[in-house]
Amino acid sequence: MLENQIGKRYAEALSGNIADTGALEKALESLQAFGDALKIEKQLESFFKHPSIATEKKKAVVQEICSRLQVEDKVSNLLVLLNERGKILYLEKIVEYFEKAVDRRLNRARVHVTSAYPLTNENIDRLKIALNKILGKTILIDTEVDESLIGGIMLRIGDQVADDTIRNRLEMLKRTIEKEEVA
Repeated sequence: MLENQIGKRYAEALSGNIADTGALEKALESLQAFGDALKIEKQLESFFKHPSIATEKKKAVVQEICSRLQVEDKVSNLLVLLNERGKILYLEKIVEYFEKAVDRRLNRARVHVTSAYPLTNENIDRLKIALNKILGKTILIDTEVDESLIGGIMLRIGDQVADDTIRNRLEMLKRTIEKEEVA
C-alpha cells in the first residue's frame, strides 16, 4: 500500500515536470534502464538498504550509474532525490506508475496477449488495428505463448481480461455440467 502511494506520487511528479511528450518516452526508458540495473545487480539493493552506508556514498553510486546509462537529467535528479529520501528501493513501483502516466499522456494502451501458439506479425497488426478502433488509443502489444490454453487467445488490458481460449471454454462447460448434475 505504502509503496503504491510513493510510486504514484513520484511518478506523477516526474510526469508533471516534463512538458515535452517526446521527452516523456526518453525519461521512461531512462527510468526503466536504472530499474533494470538494480534488478540485475542484486548487490545494489543490499547496498541501498544498508543503513550504515552514508547517503553521500549512495548518491555517488546513483550518479555513476546514471552517467553510465546516460540517464536523462530530470530522471537523474529524481533518482538522487529518491536516494536522499531513502525511497530508491521503491523504484519498481515508480516505474510502473510512470509508465501508466506516460501512456495516459500519449494516449496509449498496453495489451498483454497470451495465445496457445506464437502470433504472426500480421495477426498482431490486425489485432492492433481492431483494438485501436475499439479503444481509440495507440496500442502497444506484448505477447506470450502458453500451450496449456490449447487454442484461442487471452487479452489483458490493465485490469480487464478477455479470455477466449479453449481451456476457458472447457472450464465453463465443466461448471455447467456440474451444476446440471447437482440439480
